[in-house]
Amino acid sequence: MRWFTFFCILLCISLFQSTLINWINIGLAVPDLYFPLVVFYSFTTDFKRNTITSWCAGMAKDLFSEGSFGVYSVFFVAVGFLLWSVRGMLFRGHLVTQIIITFIFSLVYNSMYAMYTAISFNALTPLTTIWIIFICSLYTAFLVPIMFLIFNKFQPAQRFFINR
Repeated sequence: MRWFTFFCILLCISLFQSTLINWINIGLAVPDLYFPLVVFYSFTTDFKRNTITSWCAGMAKDLFSEGSFGVYSVFFVAVGFLLWSVRGMLFRGHLVTQIIITFIFSLVYNSMYAMYTAISFNALTPLTTIWIIFICSLYTAFLVPIMFLIFNKFQPAQRFFINR
């Protein structure tokens, strides 16, 4: 099985997201590098492995970021399940589909997290929050071609989980 490669990719994303993310910020737009990983594995794996990889990506984000512990894990598993559920209706091999799906589901994920933050802390201004959600989702979607190229290089879909 290629779990070792998955965890190496996850560790690299975690280190980059937590230490070097200021190099690629554009104003208030901060891309979520974990999210394309969730989308990629939702497209290429079965239900069980999708759930495990989404949960691991969420746990890594929980460990390396500020905020309540476990929230990202729950959101990533929910979004991974939704993506896995609709993947049969999509042409997953096309780059435009990958970008659009990442953008749409990033909007959903960021909106869910904003609602959680608003309910928990009562600290959001609606217009600014909507703008930041849109910009961050758009920026994350623009990074998908690069991220998917890297993921396909290290985790080819046709040989992803081979039992030996």
